[in-house]
Amino acid sequence: MDKVIGYTIGETRIDELTFLAREAPKVGDYVKIKYDGSELLGMVESTIQGNLALEDILNIDHLEKIRKFEDNSSYYILGKIKVLGDVKDLNEEKALKLPRVPPKPGIPIYLAENDLLKEVFGKGHLKIGHLVTRNDVDVKLDANKLCSRHLAILAMTGMGKSNTVAVLLRELNKLKATVLVFDMHGEYRDIYCESEDLRKHIIEPKINIYKIGDEDLCDLAGVDAQATKQRPYIRKAIKEIKENHRESDFSTVNDYINAIISKLEEYKLYDNYKKDESSIQTAIFRLEDMLQFRKNIITLHYNPINDIREHCINIIPMEELDENAVDIVVSYIAKAVLDDRKKIIINKGRNFAKPVFMIFEEAHLIAPQHRKTRAKYYLSRIAREGRKFGVGLCLVSQRPKTLDAETLSQCSNLIISKLIEPTDQKHVQMASENLSEDLIKQLTSLNIGEAIILGPCIKVPAIVKVDRFDGRYGGEDLDIVKLWGESFEEETDDDFEDRIFDEDDW
Repeated sequence: MDKVIGYTIGETRIDELTFLAREAPKVGDYVKIKYDGSELLGMVESTIQGNLALEDILNIDHLEKIRKFEDNSSYYILGKIKVLGDVKDLNEEKALKLPRVPPKPGIPIYLAENDLLKEVFGKGHLKIGHLVTRNDVDVKLDANKLCSRHLAILAMTGMGKSNTVAVLLRELNKLKATVLVFDMHGEYRDIYCESEDLRKHIIEPKINIYKIGDEDLCDLAGVDAQATKQRPYIRKAIKEIKENHRESDFSTVNDYINAIISKLEEYKLYDNYKKDESSIQTAIFRLEDMLQFRKNIITLHYNPINDIREHCINIIPMEELDENAVDIVVSYIAKAVLDDRKKIIINKGRNFAKPVFMIFEEAHLIAPQHRKTRAKYYLSRIAREGRKFGVGLCLVSQRPKTLDAETLSQCSNLIISKLIEPTDQKHVQMASENLSEDLIKQLTSLNIGEAIILGPCIKVPAIVKVDRFDGRYGGEDLDIVKLWGESFEEETDDDFEDRIFDEDDW
């Protein structure tokens, strides 16, 4: 028999109820309200406890005397329930529907049984964890809606973002998904899972220097944005080269860049350009430096699409790149993926474009709120257009307030772990219409590995304990004390002096 935990009181609404209870239910737990043939599912968003006998007592001596005589009958428990919808719609693909008429005051509230919650949360494809309030109720996410409607994983540092990404990768691997991870810190290069044979493929970050724009090449060469003479000369040289040569005319990057340098050398001989000879020579130096210092990422005859393996977790380690190179590489590859999927759909049809799910670590750096970047432009395009062309987007960030609000608002699915800063909370709430004020308040009290999940990928919002990834990746905290102890070797004063003064670098 269903257990009555309380009754609705006060003015009721179709989406929110206030209740009076005998015992305090757990915040985040689920309840049922039965009336007029409906069976509504609700989430307990907040509770408060009070004592009428002690309400106006301000003297501690009086308080202690009264406590000797009062009993539990003087206590009351009030709470707020977010109405999620009628569970009669559970067998349908659509979201639960809200009632058209709110329940009357005085209607009993029941604790939702586990079997019902397993029906609600157990129908997805990706097992992410279990309910915080019910250890035996698994939470599975709908992969179709997760990838097509985009995802943001947000949390403070150390609250479990990398673990959440690792769990998602494991589950996507089970579905034979094609995933592309932009790994900013090399956390996933050596990812290993004990329960699943991960189909992992490493893609070294590369860009086709012939295919990128003139401004991108200048930035990659370190030509200052304010260099109003160097940049026009480089643009002029590139234009003349491309008018007379195709990419196939050059065997190597050096051939192509040296052809541009040769053009610049020619300009130095022209009387009209003598006044700018110093600027042209500086431009030449910049291009020569690029050949030396960017040789690991620049290439020719390259299309990144050919490196992406279908049904694999494709990982692009980017920890060795500076911020400017990251921006160019991310934008170059993101554009290539989107353009490729568009081209396939236009030429062959939608069934031939295999979906790709792209995960961007440190998203606040590549799509910042108050600064233009190349990557921000293409991430914003994918956020707006990707659903139509089978390109999914996942933004991962520990600094939501510095993440571009427009791009974030396109991520209908959210996995949010602990956030303390009010500015971070407000930024996320403004980007998601489904994140209520009461759920926002829960963000400060979440423990490591706990998260609020909401959006089309899950039938109703949930506070979830994310599974611990059964393997290894590079995102775990270092055991600093252990590492200090292992690296210590006792030295005498003589050993110390010998080591310092024998160093070749001194």
